[in-house]
Amino acid sequence: MAFSTADAAALRAFALTVPAGALDTAFAASVAHNNAYPPAPVDTVLYARLLDRPQWGTDEWFDSLAATWLDCQQHGSPPTLPATACACLIEAVRSALRADGNPPGNADCDIVVAAAKLAQAVQATLATAALARVDQRLAAGEGVDLLTGLPTRTQFVHTLERWMNQVERKPVGLLLLHVTWGAGSPQQLSAQRDRLRRQLSDVMSSAIRPVDMLCSIADQEWALIMPELRSTGQVQLAARKLIEICERSPEHGIPHLRGAIHAGTACAPDDGDTAHDLEHAARAALLRAIRADMPVVCFHADMIARMEHELDLERDIARTIAHPPFEVWLQPQIHLPTGRCAGAEALLRWQRDDGEWVSPPKIIDIACRLGLMPDLSRWILGQTVRTLSELAALGIDIPVSLNLVAEDLHDEDLPHLVSQALATWRVPAPSLVLEVTEGALISDRDRAGRVIQALRALGCGVSLDDFGTGFSSFAYMRDLPVSELKIDQLFVRDMLSSTRDHAIVATVQALAHGFGMRVVAEGVEDQSTADELQRMGCDLAQGFLYARAMPAPHFVNWVMARNGE
Repeated sequence: MAFSTADAAALRAFALTVPAGALDTAFAASVAHNNAYPPAPVDTVLYARLLDRPQWGTDEWFDSLAATWLDCQQHGSPPTLPATACACLIEAVRSALRADGNPPGNADCDIVVAAAKLAQAVQATLATAALARVDQRLAAGEGVDLLTGLPTRTQFVHTLERWMNQVERKPVGLLLLHVTWGAGSPQQLSAQRDRLRRQLSDVMSSAIRPVDMLCSIADQEWALIMPELRSTGQVQLAARKLIEICERSPEHGIPHLRGAIHAGTACAPDDGDTAHDLEHAARAALLRAIRADMPVVCFHADMIARMEHELDLERDIARTIAHPPFEVWLQPQIHLPTGRCAGAEALLRWQRDDGEWVSPPKIIDIACRLGLMPDLSRWILGQTVRTLSELAALGIDIPVSLNLVAEDLHDEDLPHLVSQALATWRVPAPSLVLEVTEGALISDRDRAGRVIQALRALGCGVSLDDFGTGFSSFAYMRDLPVSELKIDQLFVRDMLSSTRDHAIVATVQALAHGFGMRVVAEGVEDQSTADELQRMGCDLAQGFLYARAMPAPHFVNWVMARNGE
């Protein structure tokens, strides 16, 4: 069913009979119906070429369409654009034929068939042009990333080695740029992310020196080789420039696509004598930028040791996650009116074989990064409930609090896991208190709310931790079935010397009691602060005034001595 000159003539004759603007209006309506987002400016250029009715079917028209499509590809248009545009063209022709309200006749059917043939010829022409461009690049010996049109990692390695091995050693800069995609569903956003990769590649390509080489070396990573530097500062300036133009990209402004952009830089020969060493240095700087959430980090010597230490920690955690080397320690919570230990908080501790203590936030950060947080959370939950059972067997009947992270609150199976753990160790649900922070709630408030409701339905306590440090804390107090509130140590520590902190503590405490919640003050380090909290009516206090976190056997002895048991 090839498109013929007769078909072209019939369509041009049809176009002359259609009222001015009617076909354009019908086409625009079809585009709006078939696209979730308004067309990009470069896409509208292709639409305009497609609707150039006097030129339909001519060689010049097909050539113009092909050139426009290649330009669209360079600017990040989706690969489905030709098919969508052609479908809209056929629909516009049908709409124009139905405009008079008369039943379609044979001539109308012939025109629709001719439009379908034209659409098929257009798609074939544009596909051929795109493939020809790829063939040209491959024939030139380039390892080309088909999505972005940039050299791949193989070409990057070869080029970097060539510059590093020159007899006349001039400074060579290397910049690694990493984009962390937004939080939207990968299934829904794969096409948009592809488009974003193309667009970011194009805007960066337009901003670099002719001698520089930009490569696409991973799904979300680019490398820029900068030979013949006059100053090592050029690499840092280039990094900041590329990040700035990427952040100004229209696609990067879409909320569910927006992510963080980080860059790490290194310069030869100071930071490495070989291509491998230079990339290793730039990657250490990039890792530091990502972990510290800094836009640009330049390499310095101690980064290698820091990166290798970080990787060593990751290997230890990944290797031992089935049987973690961690411990759950307990920090007492004191009932202020009586001075007795009336609760505890379970805290994660890890001392490595070499004696190094690794902080809980570091452990959590690595587990989240490696996708191991569900396994770690299950282990901590099991250990905490087991500890509760052992305390009860010794006559220590107190609730124990356990911190939840954001990933826990997004797991709607968590209440079932908690129920299983409580049943296994025969622990009553009110003995377990789950602590949540505003940071954990804010990413998906609705799902977190459902999980908290289910935990409360089991009979577990739910504590709002670090209260007052966020902007929505009072809303969470109002909307969520929270049984306990912990006033952050940020306000408690200076409440005797700061009238504002004192007022905040007093106000929050009164409000929490008004909602029927128990109040715990964190960071209590001196008796004067404890006395003032008791005078205010605070229920529990936790801090170094009483005790630091300790292993469970030590905690048992401490509680028995404290409570006179």
